Amino acid sequence: MAKKGKTYRTSSGNQVDFGALLLANETEPALGNMNVNARGDEIDPAGNITKSREEVMREYNELNTMVPSDDSIPEGTGIEADDDWQDWEPNVPVEKTPEPYVTTEVKKETAPVEENKVTPEKTGPRSVGHVIEEEHAEQQQEQTPAGGLAAAVARAKNINTKDNIQQPKHIQEQNIKGVRRI
Repeated sequence: MAKKGKTYRTSSGNQVDFGALLLANETEPALGNMNVNARGDEIDPAGNITKSREEVMREYNELNTMVPSDDSIPEGTGIEADDDWQDWEPNVPVEKTPEPYVTTEVKKETAPVEENKVTPEKTGPRSVGHVIEEEHAEQQQEQTPAGGLAAAVARAKNINTKDNIQQPKHIQEQNIKGVRRI
């Protein structure tokens, strides 16, 4: 609040005492929807004081202390106590036995091959390129995961994406051959 006797000079040169103005009009209803007067007292629609500013401040300070307390909740606050309080207990998940990792890959059993023995499949002339392609295909099969997310990503990488791309409609219209209107 401004002190009484403190005066301010306006741009037109008049003296204004805001302290005296506040003291003279403290019982007038304040603007807004809080139902208080200029002093801070709660008022009813007729302008009568229902709670003084001191009572309002005392209630506020009782409810809002720095130290928390487990006392009963004061009446008139609109807050109700929850008597059905239960301590929280976390949900204990049921442990499942892990299922074995299933692969769709069939392992081929290989017999030991003698160095000088020629198998009937590999007869005839073969170039170095064919040998490299076969080795690369074997390595690719070993590296490709059999199931799950990793397998899906691996399959997506192996698909030729140039044939599967669907272009937007305006680009398809640009690529149409023939005479077009401008």
